[in-house]
Amino acid sequence: MFAFVVPGRLVQQTIQDPSSPKRFLAQIDQVFELNHITVFLSGQAPFPEGYGATVHLEIPGKGFQLIGGLSNDKPSAIFRLRGTTIPSVSTTQFTSTGGNPNVATLGILCEPLASIATQLSNLPPSSSSSTALVPSSSSSSSSSGAGVGTIGGEQAVKLAQLIGKNLFNAVAGFVKPLPGTEGGGEGWIEFGQVENWYRNFERKLRTMGVGFLTQSD
Repeated sequence: MFAFVVPGRLVQQTIQDPSSPKRFLAQIDQVFELNHITVFLSGQAPFPEGYGATVHLEIPGKGFQLIGGLSNDKPSAIFRLRGTTIPSVSTTQFTSTGGNPNVATLGILCEPLASIATQLSNLPPSSSSSTALVPSSSSSSSSSGAGVGTIGGEQAVKLAQLIGKNLFNAVAGFVKPLPGTEGGGEGWIEFGQVENWYRNFERKLRTMGVGFLTQSD
């Protein structure tokens, strides 16, 4: 049901925990080389109505720690691992497969969305590409005025257009033609190029705000 990819490595599938149909596990080698990890629904089946999943990572010696969540409205997410402070959560939901000090264990637990939202509210914003699993109408009323939650209709459309343009300009030069379609206008892009764009986009967003999106390319 779930898959994940570490930049520079092949896509891998999780396996269902034999002791519980709600838990999925996978081991990740060379844990201390990790910077980011992308976790996503494999497309085999959606979550049941009202459910999503929390995503945990066991670093050797630290136990399982919450890094984010998934839902039908957010079926994939990029989680930044290196240089972030991730709050520890109870390890009782998972059994460590430990033994190798350089192997991490990815744990995914299906839970009600309300429970997931409560857990994610304690995460630092920088730990995930986004901690919001479902749209929230209350976010704008509690915002100080500088957050995305305060952006209205036309502003939101304009911002989305600028982000899309930024992504297009960043990866367009890396498009490769599909076999047998040379010159036909069809092509593909390596996932790593999108990952690189996201890292640069996040860095600029944190240091410059959204103003850089209006600058000429």
